[in-house]
Amino acid sequence: MKFAIIEDSRSQAEVLKALLRSEGHQVDVFADGASFLAAIETRSFDFYLVDWMLPDIDGDVLVTRVRERFGWEVPVMVCTARTDEECAADMLRLGADDFVPKPVRYMEFMARVDALLRRRRVRVPSELHVGNIDVDLDGRRILMAGAPIELTQREYDLAVVFLRNVGRVMPREELLSAIWAREADVDTRTVDTHASRLRKKLGLAGESGLMLTSVYGQGYRLDTVQAG
Repeated sequence: MKFAIIEDSRSQAEVLKALLRSEGHQVDVFADGASFLAAIETRSFDFYLVDWMLPDIDGDVLVTRVRERFGWEVPVMVCTARTDEECAADMLRLGADDFVPKPVRYMEFMARVDALLRRRRVRVPSELHVGNIDVDLDGRRILMAGAPIELTQREYDLAVVFLRNVGRVMPREELLSAIWAREADVDTRTVDTHASRLRKKLGLAGESGLMLTSVYGQGYRLDTVQAG
C-alpha cells in the first residue's frame, strides 16, 4: 500500500514512516500542505495520514481536497494535538475516517490503520467498467466489448492503473514504481513499450471509448472519448 504522511514534525513523520514501512508499505512524507497538494495533481495514494494543524494549510482543507479528488473509498486518518469533542466532530464531519491524538501511541496507531485497511478491503469492488472495457479484478481478466483480451501480467497491471485513474496524468516514474518496483533492470522506456502495446490491444486510440495520450515531459493520461 502507498501511504502519504502530511506532517510538519520531522521526527514524528520519521517514526510513523518507519512503523508503516516495517509492515511492507510504501511511504511518502510531505512537510507542509502546499507540497502535498502539488503532488496529488499527478499522483495518488492508498492511504492518507494528515496532521490537522500544519504551518501553511489547515488539515480540513487537505481532507476536503482528498475527498473531492479521490472520493470516499480511500482511507483518511488525522493526527492531532486537539482532542476536544468539537474538533473531533469537525474532523469526522469533514471527511476523516478516524483520528489519533498526539502524542501518538504507536501500537494504537497501527491497530487503527489495520482496522481502516480491513474496512477498505471489504469495500473494494471486484469489477471495473470504463468505456467498452470490463475488468474482472478477481480473475485478472480484461474484456473489450465482451471479448477477452490476451495480456501479459505487467500489461494487465498497467491497464488497471490507467483505468483506475481516468483523466489524471500518470508520471512514468510513478508507473514504473507501481508496476516494476522490484525489477532493477527496467527504466521508463519499459513503461512506453507497455503503454504502446496496451494502446493497440485495448483500442486506446478511441475505439474502446478511451484515449491514451502521452503528455510531453510527464507521462500518460487516459481519457474517455466518443467511441469510433
